[in-house]
Amino acid sequence: MRRIEYMPLPEIVRAVRNPKEHDLGSIRKSIEKFGCTVAGELDERTGRLVAGHGRLLVLEAMAGEGKSPPEGVKVGDDGVWLAPIVRGWSSRSDADAEAYLVANNSTSERGGWDRGALADMLADIFQADEELLAATGYNPTDIEDLVPADLGDAPPAPVPTPGPAERVEPPDVWGVIITCNSEEEQVELLERLAAEGRSVRALM
Repeated sequence: MRRIEYMPLPEIVRAVRNPKEHDLGSIRKSIEKFGCTVAGELDERTGRLVAGHGRLLVLEAMAGEGKSPPEGVKVGDDGVWLAPIVRGWSSRSDADAEAYLVANNSTSERGGWDRGALADMLADIFQADEELLAATGYNPTDIEDLVPADLGDAPPAPVPTPGPAERVEPPDVWGVIITCNSEEEQVELLERLAAEGRSVRALM
């Protein structure tokens, strides 16, 4: 039977392999704004996560920085953060577990977006609260990019744009790949970089 169990962060074990990259900065903004409804899903057969690796990394970084726990996360008597984890599902094999891990991410990605409807929704969110837009992982420039260049006779979608003095051109992005000798070293490095405000993604 499916259930939600609050587990200490150090006791939540990651999948052996996880090819999904994470935008930890966006995940953190979302958790800080909306709280943590569910941190991940655990495979009862292996005792390892099959979903929620990015959220776990963000929560570990926040706890390591001494931040207050977001809504939805409890604190144990020993001060350790307790994250809500979905329990009760068991894979049939290692291949079954990894297939679910991939499907959990790919089924949403492959669905895509109705770009016009998304632009309209994001524009409404932006007009209501700029911080809410940031928590979605989008910014005003993204809204502009979602609107088709050739709209024919259709009226343009209401896209909010910052004033001339507020407009900020997107900076160049430079990446660095660092090879770690262990999962523990990778987690420590990711937490440190996230604490410095860096946008980092985990690779396996």
